[in-house]
Amino acid sequence: MIKLVLSDMDNTLIPFGNRHPSARTRAAIHDLLDTGVLFGPDTGRDYVELMRFFAMDETCFQTGIISTGKRIRVRGTYVSQTIIPHDVLCGVHRALLDEADKFLVCYPLETNLLNPAYAIGDINPDDLAFCEKRFTFNGAIVPEVPDIDFVAATIACMGGPKEMERTRRIIAQACPAIDLVSPVPNWFDVLPKGVSKASGLEVLLKATGFSYDEVVIFGDAENDLEILKKVPYSVAVANATPEVLRTANYVVGASEDDGVACALEEITRATKAGEMPRFLMGE
Repeated sequence: MIKLVLSDMDNTLIPFGNRHPSARTRAAIHDLLDTGVLFGPDTGRDYVELMRFFAMDETCFQTGIISTGKRIRVRGTYVSQTIIPHDVLCGVHRALLDEADKFLVCYPLETNLLNPAYAIGDINPDDLAFCEKRFTFNGAIVPEVPDIDFVAATIACMGGPKEMERTRRIIAQACPAIDLVSPVPNWFDVLPKGVSKASGLEVLLKATGFSYDEVVIFGDAENDLEILKKVPYSVAVANATPEVLRTANYVVGASEDDGVACALEEITRATKAGEMPRFLMGE
């Protein structure tokens, strides 16, 4: 039986750019939770962003993998938290100094619903404004990485796919303690080596006592690949990247068509009936 459902947020549970999940999705989450099955995000978004997405309805993410595995939550309690070392962030910033169209954005551990962030370096204000609107944060341009605790960091790359690949090479050579994953074009999550959604799943399963075959995971993009490979019930939305569609064992409808909500409704039905969901049985 399914005991835990995890879903990526952007372009999976919610179409990228939408302010909130649909009413149908919210209702499906609550109905699933009412059966005793745990639901939560596995996402690069952090707590305050999830509060905004779910319109302050914290019951939708009492359990989950947030900030791309740097925070793990179980029934409302954080069981793990990883801070990105200051010297590592400084190294990323130095590696990007000669790159006019790339910059580091750091998100403080102590935050609020305005989602403040520090954009590091000599940055074109128009580029920052584009990223602020697209990714919903409030950036302040500063010359160096402040010496405070940061729970997340991203790299903006204003070029196309070739520049994205070049950014990977630059960081791989200069910052071996860092992994980069790209949830959407022009944007990288900066992760301490070994920290990911997949590593967060290990922590979450240990804390809950659940096994891999009791978990359903939905995703759409590069940063979902590793965690999808961990479980037999890996599910891509129809709008997922080709690599995710090849990797996942199952496919549901597109994000814009409430594909995950439809699947949650079926998991709820199956749980009440003591059955496996039909879409996980090839039906």
